[in-house]
Amino acid sequence: MQQLEQLYTQAAFIRAFELAIGRAADAGHVPGLAHLCCGAELAEVAICAELCGSTDQVTGSHRSHGLALAMGADPIAVAAEIFGRSGGLSDGRGGTQHLIAPEVGFLTSNGIVGAQVPLAAGAALTAKTKDSGGVGVAFFGDGAANQGAVFETMNLAVALKLPMLFILENNGVGQTTASGYATGNTDLLARAAAFGLKTYKMDGYNGVNCINVASEAVAVARMGAAVFIEAVVPRLSGHYHGETGVSPSESERDPLQILAASLPSGVVEAFKKNADDGAETAIAAALAMPEARQ
Repeated sequence: MQQLEQLYTQAAFIRAFELAIGRAADAGHVPGLAHLCCGAELAEVAICAELCGSTDQVTGSHRSHGLALAMGADPIAVAAEIFGRSGGLSDGRGGTQHLIAPEVGFLTSNGIVGAQVPLAAGAALTAKTKDSGGVGVAFFGDGAANQGAVFETMNLAVALKLPMLFILENNGVGQTTASGYATGNTDLLARAAAFGLKTYKMDGYNGVNCINVASEAVAVARMGAAVFIEAVVPRLSGHYHGETGVSPSESERDPLQILAASLPSGVVEAFKKNADDGAETAIAAALAMPEARQ
């Protein structure tokens, strides 16, 4: 129960943070488009909880606010970066899609589809060469599953016996295209297994399953194996915040609400209030910072 409460606490804060970012975007404070991770919190937090910021390095896509927070990045610095403010992770020059906090194990995120995957392989090779006990971890979506760089990295990770985790967050839609339409064979676990990766399926709606799969998969990767997790998650918003005319995937099922239903109501209410208050405090502090210098 304690693990589930910790999972909910972190996931609830990330959800509150993302919703606050959405409100800030509506008010004109976010340069460009904000891609929110609502729906993927349980899977991301469970995996990141098994990682060590001093030895492991995570890379993410354009949708990486939650990953940076789950790895321990300062929420005020994350928000300031999203808003283009001095004091952000990159002093406001990277923005929402280019977050970086390698000191806590979040190596980078970027907006090039699938490009973060080979970067994580570099981190895994470094960990192996230095014998640090660390792992390289790449989070990517089903929209990146057909990218050649992703395939090449899978092959390389197995051939070089890299301590690496490939985390495919499968929400069934790449931007606005259903994965079933764009992918010849939607059995992505079988595809990964064909490269020789150890494969796991994670139910992103089930907190217990997220914790168990994350624990085993990370342990296997630390032993020097390339591991692939397909995390089935919903996307509870459009491709970007404010997008209209595109139905979110499985929006009637919210993993956070499912987990909350299994916890004492009083505990959930307290955790949610703390999350909401903490997110609002971080957003307000970030907005009070000066705009980044050009």
